[in-house]
Amino acid sequence: MLKISNLPLLLVLLLLAACQGKDTDTAPAATVSEPESAEVTEMKEMVGYLTAQRANVASLELDQEAIAAMADGVQKGVSGTMDMADQDQAAIQAAFGQAQARAEALQTGAEEIPEIDTESLQAIGLVMVAQTGLTQLGFGADDADTIARGFLAGANASELEPAMQEKMPAFEAFMKERSDAAQAIAEAEGAAAAAENIAAGKAFFAKLAEDPDVEKSDSGLQYKVLEPGTGDKPSMTDSVLVHYKGTLIDGTQFDSSYDRGDPVTFRLDQVVKGFGEGLTKIAAGGKIILYIPSELGYGNSPRPGGEIKPGDSLIFECELLEVNPG
Repeated sequence: MLKISNLPLLLVLLLLAACQGKDTDTAPAATVSEPESAEVTEMKEMVGYLTAQRANVASLELDQEAIAAMADGVQKGVSGTMDMADQDQAAIQAAFGQAQARAEALQTGAEEIPEIDTESLQAIGLVMVAQTGLTQLGFGADDADTIARGFLAGANASELEPAMQEKMPAFEAFMKERSDAAQAIAEAEGAAAAAENIAAGKAFFAKLAEDPDVEKSDSGLQYKVLEPGTGDKPSMTDSVLVHYKGTLIDGTQFDSSYDRGDPVTFRLDQVVKGFGEGLTKIAAGGKIILYIPSELGYGNSPRPGGEIKPGDSLIFECELLEVNPG
């Protein structure tokens, strides 16, 4: 990957806030209503400028035609005329391989400096848009040309210009507003999705209550002991070795240590409440099925981009292999 320049930490955090640990193809886009004043236009140009600076594009010593090609990728990514989901991942990797080869040749003073082809330059620009989460921060087609113009300036600057540094407080406030708006939209959409999944979970547990082999704890956890095991049952501060398979109530599998061929060790108080509590119901050698309502699982905040969605109830089929007292 391209070298990351040493920009202020808050700026980097703001730029990356929308895509940290989440699937950028499915994240909701923020809509921010604001007049297109000269100051706003300047802030949008700074978005492009600092995107180029963050990637240290100037260190690649590209000519103006090559920089324009990379800026074109940025423009297409922000405007939505190109989408990361449609790109061939091998081609993306090859593009960054070309950039890395050129960077290394320049750093070592090699006689022959590799070129980067136009399509690869465009791909690199597109990836920069995805990595910084610009579309998730509400930037779109109306902003694409302005951001690309700022990118051209940033790609030609070997370091952050003093004038840009002076504008950083205003820029950080501008980006924080967009980040807050994006977060609000994500939470609202998550809450709407959670309500539907929670309702489905309640219907599932109502039906499950008809099974005489299923027990229910005071917390709301429901479980079916298949084999009780032998010896002492673990406490919440104990470490356990467990094989498990996790599914949603519709049967969708989201994890399996069996498939990996590798049981997992963890303390019971370091996993979601329902999982930890459920394993205290059996001893080593025991097997159990845990039916975990959303509030004892990941609630409305599961890992972004995974199979588990806000409000989902979970089912774990578990085999407790070892108990190690804490």
